[in-house]
Amino acid sequence: MLPMVIEMESAGLEKLSRRNLWGWALGSIPTGLLAYIFSLKYVEYFYNNLALAPLYFIIGQAIYLVVNAVNDPLAGQLSDRTSRKRWGSRRLIYIKYGGPIWAWTFLLVWFPWSFNNQIVIFIHYVVSLCAFDTMLTIVLLVWLAVLPEMTMDIDERNKAQFIAGVMGTIVVLPVFIVIAAMRPDSEGFRFLMILFAVISMVFLELTAHFCHERPEFQSDRVYSLKESVKATFKSKTFLVYVGFYFCQNFLSTLGLSYFFIYMLLLQKVTPGLNVVLFFFVIYFIVGYAGNIVCMKLQRKWGLRRIILRFGVVRVVGSIVLFLIILVPIFEPLIWYGLVVVTFFGGYGIFQIPMQYLAIDEDEILCGSRREGMFIGVMALLTKPANSLGPIIATMILTTFGYIQGGALAVQPESAFLGIKIIWLLVSGIVASLGLVSIYYYPLHGEKLDEMQRKLTELHKRKREAVLGQVQSAKGSS
Repeated sequence: MLPMVIEMESAGLEKLSRRNLWGWALGSIPTGLLAYIFSLKYVEYFYNNLALAPLYFIIGQAIYLVVNAVNDPLAGQLSDRTSRKRWGSRRLIYIKYGGPIWAWTFLLVWFPWSFNNQIVIFIHYVVSLCAFDTMLTIVLLVWLAVLPEMTMDIDERNKAQFIAGVMGTIVVLPVFIVIAAMRPDSEGFRFLMILFAVISMVFLELTAHFCHERPEFQSDRVYSLKESVKATFKSKTFLVYVGFYFCQNFLSTLGLSYFFIYMLLLQKVTPGLNVVLFFFVIYFIVGYAGNIVCMKLQRKWGLRRIILRFGVVRVVGSIVLFLIILVPIFEPLIWYGLVVVTFFGGYGIFQIPMQYLAIDEDEILCGSRREGMFIGVMALLTKPANSLGPIIATMILTTFGYIQGGALAVQPESAFLGIKIIWLLVSGIVASLGLVSIYYYPLHGEKLDEMQRKLTELHKRKREAVLGQVQSAKGSS
């Protein structure tokens, strides 16, 4: 069976089978249900509903920042060094057995340990965040690592990423619309979280079943933690891309975790409108339209050029929109600006595939694939943005007089200025910093073509070596 698999993969020139493509994409459903719901609601739950003091909230984020950063390279090393002979897998085993634990840590977040004791709420906040993120890291890291091992073709990776995004949206969009206005401390919300945790377990098992790990990578040399970390810091492609990835993580955190304050602003600007529905239609539908256009332009312009061109429009649009809506009479224009900014943010579809290119380049240099370690070290350097975003946003809200848990009617006008600053000005500045990194990204044009040619030759040699070992074993038996 093994020789047949290798021959089929060689003949297929890195094309994903339907089983692998759709099996990998299924992983987006639990990712959407668990990771996105967590990002959407955890700040609202602890900061707004349980009214955790801003100082405790920021201290908790600082602790979360450290845990969030450190657990990724450790998880990557754990996966890369897992014995294939003993477990038969170094990636999918963590999805199969880690998935249910991840779902349980998700539930831990939504069942309060106290409603009025600040110390107990703080402990619950820190423990549940760190536990959830650790299991998310283990499962999500290996899910991401499986795709570039299954194919080196950029178009195939982009297609898989897009299908996963669309599949996740089909499931997540109606869920988001339902839970967006729900209080995270309500019984109805907790019941839905239990349901989503069970559904996520099922889909994680399906993902582990339908994906496969390429046999030619199972005999790659395993590097120590020290060797792996040193290798990642020698990669110029990797180090340059860290800046862009950091900024994207920062923007992602501000985009979902502070949804509840953006709704206050939109309700103020357009009273009577179903702002939740309109927001998610723009966020998902317009966002994916931008993804599609970027993917269509990929062959013509290349990843780097698309990000730079679309990114400039996004940054300028964000800052101009901020300046316009400072004038109250123009505030309703925020909807039109939101469409433009979301569409031209469609280059985010390339965030993960561009990271894979640094891993491909590393394989050419050292001869082994180390997705786990690269993704882990990337997280070590960029996951702090997941905490830095909420820390900065919380400081801005406190400075501008935002009232925790307060309805629209009780918020001072200064609070809405703070919300505008977070949503548009801070986001525009951070996005522009990310574009600076992309400008210096080295893998594009002829250099990218040459790298892919060398990688194709290397994979061919690996397949031939494994096939030769199998045939020799058959001959000796």
